[in-house]
Amino acid sequence: MRLVTPCPNLASAEFVPKKMLLVLRSGESFYHAMSLLSQVDAPGAEDETTGAPAIEALSETHVVVTAPSSLWKKKTQHYLFAADGVRHWIELEGEGAVDRLHFGRGILSGLRLGSVPGYTQFFSPLPNFIEKQQFHAAEHSSIATGNTAEILAQVRGCGLHGAPLCFVAHEENRAPFMAAGILAKPGEYGFNSFDVNYLSDTDREQIAEPIIGTQSFSLAYHGHLKISGKWVSPTLWFNFSGTSCMDAVARYVATLGIPPRRRSVPDWTRRPVFCTWHEQVARHALGQQVKSSQTFKEAESGATIADTLTQANCERWLRTLSAKGIKPGTLILDAKWQEKAGDPSVDAKKFPDLRGFVDACHAQDVRVILWHNGWDADGVPDAERCRVDGKPGPTDPTHPAFQQRLANYVERMLSAKPGCYNADGLKVDGMTNTPHGPTLETHAPLAGFELARRLLELLYDAAAKAKPDAVIGQFTGFPYFGDLCDFARTGDLYTVKGDPNSANRFRAAIQNLIMPGVPVDTDGALRFNYVLSDREVLDCQTQIGVPCIYQAETLIQRRDLCLPRIKTVDDNLYADIAATWHNKELGETP
Repeated sequence: MRLVTPCPNLASAEFVPKKMLLVLRSGESFYHAMSLLSQVDAPGAEDETTGAPAIEALSETHVVVTAPSSLWKKKTQHYLFAADGVRHWIELEGEGAVDRLHFGRGILSGLRLGSVPGYTQFFSPLPNFIEKQQFHAAEHSSIATGNTAEILAQVRGCGLHGAPLCFVAHEENRAPFMAAGILAKPGEYGFNSFDVNYLSDTDREQIAEPIIGTQSFSLAYHGHLKISGKWVSPTLWFNFSGTSCMDAVARYVATLGIPPRRRSVPDWTRRPVFCTWHEQVARHALGQQVKSSQTFKEAESGATIADTLTQANCERWLRTLSAKGIKPGTLILDAKWQEKAGDPSVDAKKFPDLRGFVDACHAQDVRVILWHNGWDADGVPDAERCRVDGKPGPTDPTHPAFQQRLANYVERMLSAKPGCYNADGLKVDGMTNTPHGPTLETHAPLAGFELARRLLELLYDAAAKAKPDAVIGQFTGFPYFGDLCDFARTGDLYTVKGDPNSANRFRAAIQNLIMPGVPVDTDGALRFNYVLSDREVLDCQTQIGVPCIYQAETLIQRRDLCLPRIKTVDDNLYADIAATWHNKELGETP
């Protein structure tokens, strides 16, 4: 069955039942031959197609494939050839939980069948800690709620919290570019990841050459999706109109749509930022044994990191910067200003008068943002925590008692009422620690991106209630979270390179795509520079977005397998910071 499709740049679409494929062709030699099977597995049970699929054209542009399933009473696959691309979704009828939903692969008569690529590369828009955006067509790649074991093993960690759910297939960055993205409605993001070429342990045992991959796409629900009756999956959308990988992703985001902003972004968020974190890290490193290779935990944890963040030090750091002609519009008090991260209240030994300090900053036209790790359960009772592997884990945003706790501490942090700190916003960190997996338990049933959104919504709404112009800063790249972010942050700029500039640019590009008009804080870039001049890094920040420094007196610069550099900030660097900030204010960027 060959269709004449209205899809731009899709030359032909042909159903080939003998090969169990739908062949989508674009250009002279580019194609994606998609298996006509689907596989919706339950926990501990694979979904097998138990008879020959039947193909029926409902119209000139709408085809359905039905086949008996070992797990579901009825399973129907839809293929709609529309003006904006090919839309594919699955309808299920039956009872049970879903572990993973596979588009374009399945099991028929004991044979594992997948899709066939007419290309050799996939692009992933998820920034990561080694700047690996291109994957071989047979390689597994995942866009997840956070740092899964697979992501940590493959790319060292997520650079942003989520990304557009869209892979782009191509051949050596030449057109055509095939976008393959998930179109979901609010409330339908209960899955933990969108994957290409996912293979289970059983797959690896059964497939003789698992390195070839299945070229299939899948959604990981880990058993948290419960079906009783009829259910319709999110849509897998194919489009061939992109002129580059990023253009293909941009077309996906435009088709998906982004949530409307809840409020306007305050002008003060566009002024330069000083965050205390790398000053804390550098001072901690001065007393440590020099190492050429460290884990994140080794590099950025320790008692002295906490001890360094004091009211007296912050007052001195601001004076030091001011004396050098550097005036931040925003000060971020990073981790350890508080006693307990999960129920934050000020550590009075280090900040004897936090409210007085914040008010003094306001008198100098400096806004103050407080660091907060959304999932950290330090100080939170076990009953208000998720359970993972049967043990208390991160905070549980579905639990009423924790919801009230969160509302109380956000008011304490942001309100101008007596006894509160009167800060101007929260730097929400740690979101790539979103709990996940089959053993996750929450008070109310919620998982995946929806669970992360619930926490972010609670923080956002509580902040707005405590102070109407308070801001929530996120390091997100996920369109579904964009309306809950007033101040984007490019995040820890770990990279395989000896400088952070391309990582910073790519992350900012993703954030500008999903949150147009939201200021982008370019984070602590100097810490990750090892090869370029510091001025080159500062100039790059002013080109990208809001300039930001993470040090006032001491600078640490390190990369794995290189000698760490810890130095006192000198007059030349102060002058470069002052000059780039001044140029930014004048609208003059390199």
